Amino acid sequence: MKSKLNRIFIPIIFSFILGNFLVASHSSQIIIKDVFAHQLFNSSGEKIGNYYVQVATDPEIPTTGQNVKIMMRISSVDGTELSDVPISISITKNGQEIEKIPQIIVTGGHYDLNYKFLEQGNYVFYIDVNDIYFTGKTITYIFNISTLSPFGYIFYSLITFAVVTPLVVLTVIYITNKRRSKKQISENKSL
Repeated sequence: MKSKLNRIFIPIIFSFILGNFLVASHSSQIIIKDVFAHQLFNSSGEKIGNYYVQVATDPEIPTTGQNVKIMMRISSVDGTELSDVPISISITKNGQEIEKIPQIIVTGGHYDLNYKFLEQGNYVFYIDVNDIYFTGKTITYIFNISTLSPFGYIFYSLITFAVVTPLVVLTVIYITNKRRSKKQISENKSL
């Protein structure tokens, strides 16, 4: 009897711990060092002229009051990352400029900006690329980045938990029923 209970409850406990780990790891911030082997994930991209500019954030959904890494990738439209591209950045909210970042030289096609959003809402990033490679003009790319309040992650985690938990329970029930069926078939064969 004890072994039968262990076979049922150990997978349930394991699944519960795994589900909580997934929810916790999904909602926590993970520090990632700069590695640029591919295009940015969870990003927004825009092609104008011969350039393709992508912007992504870490964490994926920025939270007010916390540092956010805004990652930019500048390439030609064929995907070749461009080096030594001068850019400047203007950040606005509700049509008012909040911050102006003077000209930066982007090396290796990537630039990371650490930024702290002070208020919840929609921010507009204007990235002016000085087209030194093709036309010599300035091209402006526009990206919207929305933020959550610090409590937004709690609800996001709860939704993830509400989805993962039933899947784990259903998997445990399925495995338990399958084992019972096999055991009954083997008992019937032995009779």
